[in-house]
Amino acid sequence: MKENFVVCIVFAIFCFRVSTACIQENFENNRSVTTGSVFYEDCCCTEPGHTVGELLWLDPNNKVIQLGRPGTSLNVYTEEQGECLSLFIQELSKTMAGTFRCVAHVDGSTYTQKHNIDVYDQLYFFNTPLNQYIVHNNDSLITCEAKGASPPFIRWYRGKDGQHEITNDTIKYQFMPTGLIIKNVNNDDDGIYKCSASVLSTGEEVEEDIDVKVMTPPMITDLSASPGAVVTAGEPVTIQCNAEGLPEPEFIWKKPENNSEENNSTSSIIVINNTIRFSSIEAEDAGTYECIARNFVGSATKSIDIVVHTYPEIIDFLNITATEGDQIPMYCNATGIPEPNITITYEGKSWDDERETEYDEEIPNFSLLTANRSKAGIYVCNASNSVDMTTEAIYLTVLHKPYFVEPIETLWGWSGERINISCAHESNPPSNTTWMYWKGNFSTIGNEDMPTIDSIVLDYDSQLEHSFLFTDQFAPYGKHECKAKNEIGETIKAYYIRKGFPPGPVLNATTIVATATSATFEIEPPSSNDGPSVIGYIAEYDEANNYDVTNIHPNRTWAIGIPFKLEKLRPNTTYHIRFAAINRVGAGHWSDTVEFDTMDKSAPEPPIWQVDALQISSSKVLKWREPEDNGEPIDYYVLRYCQMTDSFDEGACTEVRLDAATELEVKDLQHNSTYYFELIAHNVEGNSTPANFSLTIPASMMSEDLPAISAGAVIGIAVIIIVLAIVLIDLLLFFWRKQGMIASCCSKKNKKRKPSELNSRDKKGLLKDNGESGTDDTLRRPNNGHKEYEYNKTTGIITGKHSSV
Repeated sequence: MKENFVVCIVFAIFCFRVSTACIQENFENNRSVTTGSVFYEDCCCTEPGHTVGELLWLDPNNKVIQLGRPGTSLNVYTEEQGECLSLFIQELSKTMAGTFRCVAHVDGSTYTQKHNIDVYDQLYFFNTPLNQYIVHNNDSLITCEAKGASPPFIRWYRGKDGQHEITNDTIKYQFMPTGLIIKNVNNDDDGIYKCSASVLSTGEEVEEDIDVKVMTPPMITDLSASPGAVVTAGEPVTIQCNAEGLPEPEFIWKKPENNSEENNSTSSIIVINNTIRFSSIEAEDAGTYECIARNFVGSATKSIDIVVHTYPEIIDFLNITATEGDQIPMYCNATGIPEPNITITYEGKSWDDERETEYDEEIPNFSLLTANRSKAGIYVCNASNSVDMTTEAIYLTVLHKPYFVEPIETLWGWSGERINISCAHESNPPSNTTWMYWKGNFSTIGNEDMPTIDSIVLDYDSQLEHSFLFTDQFAPYGKHECKAKNEIGETIKAYYIRKGFPPGPVLNATTIVATATSATFEIEPPSSNDGPSVIGYIAEYDEANNYDVTNIHPNRTWAIGIPFKLEKLRPNTTYHIRFAAINRVGAGHWSDTVEFDTMDKSAPEPPIWQVDALQISSSKVLKWREPEDNGEPIDYYVLRYCQMTDSFDEGACTEVRLDAATELEVKDLQHNSTYYFELIAHNVEGNSTPANFSLTIPASMMSEDLPAISAGAVIGIAVIIIVLAIVLIDLLLFFWRKQGMIASCCSKKNKKRKPSELNSRDKKGLLKDNGESGTDDTLRRPNNGHKEYEYNKTTGIITGKHSSV
């Protein structure tokens, strides 16, 4: 019984399943979708015992839609998702409009779900530029058109937020199917216009902001050249034309002189819209450039003049050859913009010539120059303008007859003397030379006496120079003549060689200055001198007591041009002295003996300052030359200097004593101040007369730029900072923990025996034996009777009425 019951139940279930469908009802829906949209719909099998495999999707053409999967390339496909079979359309188009059906077939019965899809175009604008232009003083149209499922309704607003709606009237605005007409446009019509389109059937609405600009004629605001309208050839130049106007103007460049538009005619010119660029401007690019800015409304014109300066160039300055006495044109032609300033200067025979003056001789351009040998040489043309300068050199060659600097020359000869004669001369073209010789000893030029040595015969060769060594057997006294001749003319050079003798005796010598140790003489040259010029004097002298005792006496020789002074003489002594003149032949006869006396010993002569204001200002070092000591050696100098002010204070002066020194560095001199200096030399006889001078230390020394800090100075500063840091750290340790180097030093010091109170107070050694520092005389101001003494910086001793000892 139990088994029969189970079989019956299974049969009943089977029968029930066969008779039941997956979809048990039909239904239909309608949907409107825009083109390009995605469509999705589910068809689900919800009855027990049925599967999703019993479902099918059919397209409007009654074709089964293929089963796909995510990522498929099919535009229309189905996909099983659990109990549902889903329809996917990735992009709808109008051709897909129609009915899509989900179908289930069971036992000959068909169950259907219908989905009617209506595809329409989305509302959009066309022929609606976002930036539009209207023409001033004209009726202009702002275009705005839209399409949608049905013809859209258009409304117009002013302002970005659409706060002002525009009404359709015939005074200012008029609606058109293609847009909005604005009548009699003016500048107030510029701004944002909002075009709004809506479709009532679909409820769509779109808006577009249109930026409306009122078109204006061009106006050129700037036409300039960079780096400037006046430039130098070879420089890059840019000409730029800026203009205002709506729509934005286009630019045309013209050069009125050739009445053509500028283009890339040469590789150095580039024309781009409102700019002309010259990569390397040339002289032919100079001129007037016209900028034309134009748009639909009108045009504007402006011009700029470009001036191209060029480097000066000398085009005509050539070498010249002329005969002495000719008139020659001296000119130099040069080109350049602006026109060059031209100067011609005479630079000498060659570049190595030393000019007699600092300035070269200037020759006017386009002038006539008389050719002579002194004008021959280098001429330089200098052409300069605001751009640069250039020079060109030529050589003026002057053809002239031979020329001697000294046509007549007298020479002196004697045994052992070598005499050179030369036929060196200036000549252009070169000349031929011949020598001739007439014997004789000429006492005066032009008076030819009988020859003294008849056996001398000279056979000259063609050399320009000859040298003769005079001996007792060979002495070519007489006239030696050189003749130089070229195609222009001839010239003669004569040498008169005479026999030379020592000078005559010195007739007069006078003592002009006598001191204790020196004497200075004035010597009158010999009245007769048949020989070379006197070149010096020799003196033989001795004390009067020794002069007749021996023939050996001291002597002294002086050259011409220095003081005739005898030194290192004995004070208060009578001397005998005699003189002889010297020339190249030898010494002449001695003069008569002259007697002179030296003075007694006395104070030194005044020191002689060696004053160089600039050197003293920079180094602060005073220098002087040691004077004559007048019989006793100089033991010290006293220098006193004071700053000169409106209210002179004697106590502000400084006094320094120096032992055997002839210079002193004075560091306390102030700039922009005047000082008075007094220097006295002292020996045992007393003080010299003071040598005085005043000096102003210039203020400019203070305004000189300070030198940059050197690397050594930087290192020194760094070392000082490190040392200071160490000291500060050590101080902190000392006060905080009683540790560190300072604490250690204090600890050691406390362990030592304290010095006597007396010695600790006598830090400068004031209680020491004064004999260590010398006698009292070393500190006394010389020969003024004043006995006041001062503090000695070297020993620390203070003596005198103001001292404490």
